[in-house]
Amino acid sequence: MSFLSRLFGRKESPTASPAELVEPECPHVALVPHWDSAGDMGKADKVTSYSCEACKGTFPREEGDRLMTEEKARLIIAEEERTAGQ
Repeated sequence: MSFLSRLFGRKESPTASPAELVEPECPHVALVPHWDSAGDMGKADKVTSYSCEACKGTFPREEGDRLMTEEKARLIIAEEERTAGQ
């Protein structure tokens, strides 16, 4: 037990298994495009890969495009639900 845990009265769970301590999977919503050359920068069809700012993962263009499409669809649904509730 660490000093701060003892100081604030936190108790460690003797029955906590590693499965219970798994962090949630990153949704990869903060994707940044990367290009091979400076001349291609800004051209969506020339993107070579994406990196996630949250988890620092890197993805090939196809997977990054898929993740961005899924996030766009999720945001549209969330906006429709938000405006329907007003």
